[in-house]
Amino acid sequence: MTMLNQLKSGEIVRIVAYENNFKIKEKFISKGISEGSIVRIISSFGLITFNFNSKIFSVSNKFAKNVRIIRLKCIKRGRELI
Repeated sequence: MTMLNQLKSGEIVRIVAYENNFKIKEKFISKGISEGSIVRIISSFGLITFNFNSKIFSVSNKFAKNVRIIRLKCIKRGRELI
């Protein structure tokens, strides 16, 4: 089980579930980010910053550790790794 706070910059993931806290799920859904949404990690230092539908969002590690994801692919140095 991989959580959102365990990722590196450039990874593309699908959100699978929100764990342990309805408040976290409510915050993501209010921004249009539900289970099944695909996001690209921009930065994982300090706040977790990610891109969803051409918009940039940041969440704390506290929130990110309760979001379960599936890795889709990793982009590194302009090359796609699958």
